[in-house]
Amino acid sequence: MKTLLKVFYTAGPGNAFEAFREWKSGRRDLIGSHVAYSRQMFETCASHGARARISCTHPGGEEDSYEGISIVPRADPSRGKSGLRFHFSLYQKARQNIEDAIDFGANVVVIAEDTNPAHYTSLRRRGVHVIQALHTRLWREDRRPSFMQRRRLRDFARVYAAGDMPVLSASDVISAQVEALSGGRGSPIVEFLPLYYPEHYSGLPEPAWQAQVLNIIFIGRIEANKGVFDLIAIAQQLKVAGLAFRIHICGVGAALTDLMREIALHGLSNDITCHGWCNRDDLRRVMSHCHVAVVPTRGDFTEGFNHVVVEAILAGRPAVASSICPAVGYMGDAVKVVQANDVAGYVKVLAEFARDRTTLRRHADACSAAGQRFTETSYSFGAALNNVFSAIKSGTPVVNRRIPTQGGDVLSQ
Repeated sequence: MKTLLKVFYTAGPGNAFEAFREWKSGRRDLIGSHVAYSRQMFETCASHGARARISCTHPGGEEDSYEGISIVPRADPSRGKSGLRFHFSLYQKARQNIEDAIDFGANVVVIAEDTNPAHYTSLRRRGVHVIQALHTRLWREDRRPSFMQRRRLRDFARVYAAGDMPVLSASDVISAQVEALSGGRGSPIVEFLPLYYPEHYSGLPEPAWQAQVLNIIFIGRIEANKGVFDLIAIAQQLKVAGLAFRIHICGVGAALTDLMREIALHGLSNDITCHGWCNRDDLRRVMSHCHVAVVPTRGDFTEGFNHVVVEAILAGRPAVASSICPAVGYMGDAVKVVQANDVAGYVKVLAEFARDRTTLRRHADACSAAGQRFTETSYSFGAALNNVFSAIKSGTPVVNRRIPTQGGDVLSQ
């Protein structure tokens, strides 16, 4: 007899309420830059006839429900916390989630990386299937974790080694960390890729490839660890080399005011334009004039994938991206990889593109094939959920699923 699923899912801080309204109304999810993970959860639960409760910490959300699936607002006890207070908040978050799951009568709980899986032992003892969805690296490989991080990772390792918590992984880099913690055995790992509708980024007109000015786009949060201040150094060196270029910065963040001040201070106002936050139509308009994307994420950021690399490729624009971004491994010739923090490396590649448009076109021509997987539901978060939900309903083991980084078929075992 197949199990009737009752799923509790922690959607995190993203606006899952808006995604819920779009799903409830039967509209495609074109609000964000990609198909929201919460939207894929709603759809997968519905396809399995499951009842579900989704909790979301996005400010200002209101409870809603539709056909046995509900979404509820919750406070985030971790918001604004650091140090010991942050680590204690993880326990508070787990208690809140456990209370919600028990109140709902859940037999399946899907948690994120922002909570300690060891805290959910009581649920597993009740026979509840607990699944962890990891969208971000668990630690930085370039430095030793702090004492509290090591304690937390020991908890992760103990749970993963036991093998009773499937892990949904957003990249091969995250999967490798899970395997390192479990000793190469234990929890099944089901990988997934971000999902896009063709209309998210496809259909843009080609830029004027032979135009004198090389137009470069940066998309993302305006934060130091996203490499935004490296863009100033990159612009300075391109200018010294006598190259015609313009950098378009799309996004907002805590460092935006400082960035704009630095741009003016270094006399780069004619070379760098800050467009601020852009909706999908505005972003498509800016991208339509750009030849290449730059993704200079610094090495001190615990990157889990980096959607911007995908979005550039789907728009037919090759990316010059940091080695810290796991997404670069999935792109082949559509991306040029630069060692994290290497300003001279970015300058070298961008200067080559400015001088040699044939080379630039060759990388642009690789975008179509590289981007195809990201519009196919078979590689999506929803497909990973379906893998796990189907196994739970049928009482069979969850099957590992690995997605090759350079194309080819999904590897299962």
